[in-house]
Amino acid sequence: MYILGINTATEKSNIVLWNDDQIYEVFYSTNFKTYGENLLINLEFLLKMSNWTLNNIDLYCVVTGPGSFTGLRIGAVTVKTLAQIYKKPIVGISYLEGLAYQTVFNGVIGTILPGRKGEIHTGFFENLEKFNNISSEEIYSYQNFTEVVKNLIKERELLLVGSIPEDLKKILPKQVKYAPIVLNSLKGETLVLLGLEKYKKGDFKDYLSLLPDYRQKSSAEVNWIKKYGRTK
Repeated sequence: MYILGINTATEKSNIVLWNDDQIYEVFYSTNFKTYGENLLINLEFLLKMSNWTLNNIDLYCVVTGPGSFTGLRIGAVTVKTLAQIYKKPIVGISYLEGLAYQTVFNGVIGTILPGRKGEIHTGFFENLEKFNNISSEEIYSYQNFTEVVKNLIKERELLLVGSIPEDLKKILPKQVKYAPIVLNSLKGETLVLLGLEKYKKGDFKDYLSLLPDYRQKSSAEVNWIKKYGRTK
């Protein structure tokens, strides 16, 4: 199966083409002004390098959230457009789940992505026998997250993976373990293999039903509410 995977959830973005363990990947840094430009340039580069065409692609995998509003929107729109044109299915991937999926640890894996100031996106997972999410992904304040961690480590070991703010580390218990830096970004191969696993279980969408999962209101919407007291 030919798979195209796209991750534009953070400034560390990647695009991957995969087929039966043959893999082509571009990992690059970007920002909200260049998400769209860099995505298309790197996709074109990968297609030329692999000698594949978009007609080859059987399945699309895309990170739907949490992450950058601009990045998630551009990644989702690109995949939805291609899926509509070529009539192919899409698997949406949680960035937090992807980080946990590529991490092996004999305990609880907590994945983190910064949100607004003083807040983080978090998921808790384990992969001892069968990889699974042991709680719903949530947005925590630093203080609330610290309390959750204190209760959790009473019974289990905890490994944190992802972009963990330094000021959060200062208030977490010393028993908390931190993953090596190489695991703190989502790998392209993780994206396609997790997507393939979900696809085989029937967990996929079409171009109409796939939507970005922003989790939080955009800065523009927050500022509008502060100013006018309403969303519209």
